Amino acid sequence: MRTPRVLLALCLVCASALSVRPTLADEPERPTRVDTGVYPPSGTQLNLALVGLGATAVWYGAALGFSYAWPDAPGAEDLRIPVAGPWMALGETGCADDDPGCSTFTVVLRAILTTMDAVGQTGGVLVAAEAIFLPTQDVAAAPKRRPLPRLEREQGLMLRPVPYTAGRDGLGLGLVGRF
Repeated sequence: MRTPRVLLALCLVCASALSVRPTLADEPERPTRVDTGVYPPSGTQLNLALVGLGATAVWYGAALGFSYAWPDAPGAEDLRIPVAGPWMALGETGCADDDPGCSTFTVVLRAILTTMDAVGQTGGVLVAAEAIFLPTQDVAAAPKRRPLPRLEREQGLMLRPVPYTAGRDGLGLGLVGRF
């Protein structure tokens, strides 16, 4: 007598669990609108160029420090060349011929640091180059403000059964919906 009830309850729980779709009870978010006609102010080009050149200088300083930290490593002299040096040093990654204590860890560490320097220096140059092509807004032009369109809410009634746990041993079936 107890087995059919347990089997029926198990079937109902499985059926309700398999038919559940994710709930849509999130808070509504205002859609983001980007006005493509607005450009950064005219002084942005100089600031962007300075940031790019500053980043290149910082990464070049790191590469220069690595070249003096491991002066006998293959490619150490190449690291002293700005921007192209780390890329050239990557081709010579390995142990020096006269270094019997060279380990795989040191080689991998130098390769990772050299790659970071190469990407950092190149990225800084590319950011500085972007400043040349960056469109800016005209000082005389005032931005036109357009009103945001009204948000429309979905209309209609929606109810959905959702299983839930009640305490340690309890199961239940509830309703969620949109009114």
